[in-house]
Amino acid sequence: MLPFITLVAFDVETTGLEAEKEDIIELAGVKFTLARKDGKLVAVETAQFQSLAKPTKMIPEEATRINKITNQMVEDAPELKTVLQGFFRFCGLSTVLVAHNAEFDTKFVAKGIRKHGLVMPQNPVVDSLKFVRKLMPEYSSHRLGEVARKLGDQTNLALNPEELHRATYDCIVLKEVFTACLRKRYQDKDLAMDTALKSFENLHGPSLRFAQYA
Repeated sequence: MLPFITLVAFDVETTGLEAEKEDIIELAGVKFTLARKDGKLVAVETAQFQSLAKPTKMIPEEATRINKITNQMVEDAPELKTVLQGFFRFCGLSTVLVAHNAEFDTKFVAKGIRKHGLVMPQNPVVDSLKFVRKLMPEYSSHRLGEVARKLGDQTNLALNPEELHRATYDCIVLKEVFTACLRKRYQDKDLAMDTALKSFENLHGPSLRFAQYA
């Protein structure tokens, strides 16, 4: 059997909602592949990346209330350019990235790449929100935390709502939610390195690219 695809669940925390006006203050990724355990498709985490990033503006109180990141926490954080360089080294060239409501995260990252004159990565980005809406239409809410709570023991985590909205924990939750989506839809042959992206796009539509927001 061909090896399973390698994925990176990623998430940004920001000073606000508009990519053109606001800054990334945290970026995290969880790299994982897939395996069969007692016949069940499971996620196998292989590495993590996390860094705060120093913004060009103060973090508003309303953002801190959500993500619990304060101005003091980012005072000595690295510049975003350094964080992005480290993140894409972590991702590598052959991974597919996954985010929940992916356009939001992709826009912020693309803005940072453009602003700092970095080479535009070619990794495709798929949106787990689109998977959840198609595969779990009966759910009244498709927010990541709500989906994880409803999936319950279909994931390999005990959801801690207090940890949500910090980037690494959201990536861990996303890894489990996305794997639960794959379990509902795909056979192993659909998730191999050379077929998975096409399989995802058949359900999801075209994957996002950072360059389209440059």
